Amino acid sequence: MPNDFTLFVDESGEAGISKIRKRDQGGASPYMVMGAVLVPKKSMDVLLCKVASVQSDLGKTGPLHCSGLKHYQILHFARSMIDADIRLFGIISKKSTLGQYKKAIGEDSKKYYNKCAQYLLERVGWYMETRGYEPHQLEIIFEKGNVDYKGLANLIRRCQDTPRNSAVRRLRAISADRISAMAKKEHPALWVADLVAHAIYKCVDKNAGNFDIPEPRYLRELAPRFFGDPKTNAVLGAGLHCVHTVRDVELDGDVESDVLALLAAASS
Repeated sequence: MPNDFTLFVDESGEAGISKIRKRDQGGASPYMVMGAVLVPKKSMDVLLCKVASVQSDLGKTGPLHCSGLKHYQILHFARSMIDADIRLFGIISKKSTLGQYKKAIGEDSKKYYNKCAQYLLERVGWYMETRGYEPHQLEIIFEKGNVDYKGLANLIRRCQDTPRNSAVRRLRAISADRISAMAKKEHPALWVADLVAHAIYKCVDKNAGNFDIPEPRYLRELAPRFFGDPKTNAVLGAGLHCVHTVRDVELDGDVESDVLALLAAASS
C-alpha cells in the first residue's frame, strides 16, 4: 500500500537506573534518549540512496554510528536528511526525576526502557491518528539490544486496553504485533534513527570531554523534519517529548532557549 510506513527506533544513553554516572562516580548515563524516523515505504529507496551517498561522502564502508563521526560529518549527515520524505520523533528522560517510579519497577532498566518507548510510540500514534492511518499500516523496528521486546508489546497492549489519558489513547493507532528488532547493520534507516537520537542526546550531554558544553546544532539541523502539533505546529510536546516537562530535563539556559525557539518554528 502506498501509505504504509516503517518506524525505526534507536537510543542514546544507557537504560540503567540503579547507579547513575557522576563526575566522581561511574555508572549509566544521567539521561535516556530515544530517536525515531518514520519512513513511508514508497520513499524508502530514495532515503536509502541518500544514506548511501552520505556514507560515500564520509568514506565509510560500514554502518554510520554518530558516536564514531566527527562534528562536521554529523552535520553533513543531518543536512542530507532535510529534504527526505521522513518524520522524526524523540523523547528525553532525566533519570534523577524518576522518583517513586524507580522503586515501583525495582530499578529494572528493561521496564524503564519500555516506558520510554511507550512515550515515543504515543507520539507516533498521534501522527498516525491525525492522518487517518490504520495500525496495520505501521511496522515498528527497534535497534536490537538487551531489551524485553515481548514485555514492550504487552505494555502497549495494556495501555491500549485501559488508557489513562489522551496521550495513551493514541497508542490505539499502532499495533503491538508489528513491533520487532533488527541489528543496526541490517538496515541503513536505523543509522538515521541513530542520528536523531544522537542529535537529541547532545543537547543534554555534559562531560569532561566536552567541557560540559552541550551541542544543540544537530537538532537545529533536523528540526524541520520533526512531527509538529497539527494545531500549532509546535514540535515540543508533539514530535519531541520531554519526560515529563522541559523543566524536568533541566536543559542549560542557552540550550533551552535555542531548542524552544527552533522547535516552535519547525513545520508539522
